[in-house]
Amino acid sequence: MIESLRAFGYDLPTAIADLVDNSISAEARNIWLTFFWNGPESHVAIADDGAGMAEADLVNAMRAGSRSPLAPRTPGDLGRFGLGLKTASFSQCRRLTVASTTDGTQPAVRRWDLDHVQKVRDWQLLREAASGSMPRLAQIGKLRHGTVVLWEQMDRLVTGTETTNKTDHQRFLELVQHVEEHLGMVFHRYLKGKGSIRLFINGQGERERVVPWDPFLEDETATQAGPVETLETSSGSVEVQEFVLPHHDRLTRDAHRAAGGPAGWNAQQGFYVYRNRRLLVPGDWLGLGFTKEEHYKLARIRVDINNAADREWDIDVKKSTARPPAHLRKRLRWIAEGVRKKAVAVYRHRGGAAAPRRTGPVDPVWNAAERAGKIGYVVNREHPLIARCLAESKELRPTLVALLRLLEETVPIRRIWLEETEKPDAHSQPFEKAPDKDISGVIRQVYAALRAAGLSDSEASERLRGMEAFAEHGHLVEAILPPASVKKKGTRS
Repeated sequence: MIESLRAFGYDLPTAIADLVDNSISAEARNIWLTFFWNGPESHVAIADDGAGMAEADLVNAMRAGSRSPLAPRTPGDLGRFGLGLKTASFSQCRRLTVASTTDGTQPAVRRWDLDHVQKVRDWQLLREAASGSMPRLAQIGKLRHGTVVLWEQMDRLVTGTETTNKTDHQRFLELVQHVEEHLGMVFHRYLKGKGSIRLFINGQGERERVVPWDPFLEDETATQAGPVETLETSSGSVEVQEFVLPHHDRLTRDAHRAAGGPAGWNAQQGFYVYRNRRLLVPGDWLGLGFTKEEHYKLARIRVDINNAADREWDIDVKKSTARPPAHLRKRLRWIAEGVRKKAVAVYRHRGGAAAPRRTGPVDPVWNAAERAGKIGYVVNREHPLIARCLAESKELRPTLVALLRLLEETVPIRRIWLEETEKPDAHSQPFEKAPDKDISGVIRQVYAALRAAGLSDSEASERLRGMEAFAEHGHLVEAILPPASVKKKGTRS
């Protein structure tokens, strides 16, 4: 039985998060995580200054299934099954020691040693730390109240490693980094704002403090936040709020990199399900029929449920999955469809206003064309600038036609697709970072081509304003247009 409790599928970050849940439920204000590297003798300790436990409470907490998932819970309780401390710990170590103290009591210690249980074939909960382990629990003596959880014999993480092996040590440090990123994401609403808790890794200073990761970029002025919608269910209210994140051009390089989250921009799109402000699902379309695609990566939706909704939302022991109840799926799908459309619009228009709606012709430079059942891309010969070049260069026309055909036949589609997949947002936008004088020169030539094609000043101006290539450079367009065609401030097109 006790060996089976190791097979719940935790990884190190989710296991640590389960212990942090216990600290928060105990009203801790500070939580300290220590990851100590010593090859196969490495250990992890989690300490907090929460309420702590008297000896009888500690014994009960060490019992598997110490609380029924059906039992009523306080609104702020982050637990459910009474298994988290044991299953999360056993998934990572074979020796679990807990020391806890409350105001006015001496520290109590209890230890599970899986090798000892296997040897004696009895559920013997030991009353003291293993030989040599007490120094690793020393922080309990510095706390008026609180708890220290110690993991030793971490067979699934460090068995077969060597203390002096740099590769083994580096892998251990990378795991610690993954834990830090995961905790900053899962508990970001606890780590920020009024009454926030402090979470530290391998130290007690600001440099060691875990930084919260806000998936909704609420501090960015370009973020589009929708109103909070409340959905009533039998287990209480569900609050839903949509967010469309800014286009990467509206963010600094560091802000854009951070906003991608632990899994990257594409993986982090979708619904974020929270239970008592604790993140359960970090970006998923919840089986509502959508897939994660590049064009929708700016769409994120926050869903808040309470801990009375665990059964209705199928919350698992690890608190890492959730499934919306049938009666909410239609509404959530409708919300998702709306925010995905808005996200696509921002993605395509770089976060700025879309080009004004026009009834006249569109002037793309490239068109998609089907040849022998396959899609290719051809240069639009009716684009005013291209049409003028072909019309006015009679002697060079065959050369220009051959050049256009060569360009069409050699569009590096596979390379573009591969680079966009490996490095999203790596491609530049039209005239990105080009000098204004260069852009203005192109605008003048296109305007001249439109006029040469027989368009009036107003017609040419409207066509020019609607060209996607100049969408982010409207001030340059207006600067070169004749005074009569420049819109007056406050008028509509």
